[in-house]
Amino acid sequence: MDRIDALRLFCSVAELESFTKAAEREAMTPGAASKQITALEQRLQARLFERTTRSVRLTDAGEALLDRVRPWLDEYDGLEQGVADARSAPAGVLRVAAPVDFGARRLLPIVTEFMNDWPGVEVRLSFADRMVDLVNEGFDVGVRIGNLPDSALIAKRLAAACMTVVASPDYLARAGRPEHPSDLAKHEVVIDRNKPAPHMLKFLRGEEEVDVRVNGRLTLNGAVAAVSAAAAGVGIACSPRWAAEEALADGRVVEVLTDWEAEQRFLWAVFPSNRYLAHRVRLFVDFLAEHFPERI
Repeated sequence: MDRIDALRLFCSVAELESFTKAAEREAMTPGAASKQITALEQRLQARLFERTTRSVRLTDAGEALLDRVRPWLDEYDGLEQGVADARSAPAGVLRVAAPVDFGARRLLPIVTEFMNDWPGVEVRLSFADRMVDLVNEGFDVGVRIGNLPDSALIAKRLAAACMTVVASPDYLARAGRPEHPSDLAKHEVVIDRNKPAPHMLKFLRGEEEVDVRVNGRLTLNGAVAAVSAAAAGVGIACSPRWAAEEALADGRVVEVLTDWEAEQRFLWAVFPSNRYLAHRVRLFVDFLAEHFPERI
């Protein structure tokens, strides 16, 4: 077991690029962590890290070892955890990060249902409209919408996040109804800074694809806020359908360009890949996949 622990510590140092952070994760002192890695290097007769006062980086030998050890450790930990899971109910703290609007409106009801099913799990939800660093900020799962950047995280697709274009009846009576996506360039459009390219909208119809650059006097951050601004007559909003459901239902906004499909995004659950998934994390991700419809 001491050799397995040393390899697990090696993976933590490689990921975090810090003996101090890795030691904290593995519940040991930095000095003990350094000695354990030194002993591993002596056993393998290879230098695994280049150490300076400011950084810790893998050597070529370290890179080669990491490529072989990481999947083996994941498999070993999965087998070990599977035995434990079969004998006990999930328990402990589950830390989840999600966008503000979506987290409060769509994720929270599913989380509370999960907690009712598994009373031994304590959930700590954090809502933030930024790319949370799951590993360094100590989160087990992140719920994200959009195109994911390349990373070492594992991603599970939960649903298609459909977009819709909406405006108030008053605005359309005053400014006219756009009949083609290119017409949006002549309208006031509510600009949502939470989008990766807030001034660019993409539309699809069959094999036809149209990119439109839009502008407007109001810029904000938040899908629900953008729909509220559209309902107030400020302009046209292109927002996720889930954010517009209430305003559409009560008639404060109506859909436009309905024969076009605004660029589709996806809802994801992401989690660190370098360590086994705790029973509660695995159950939570599966629970999300089961409780979100195919399209939201």
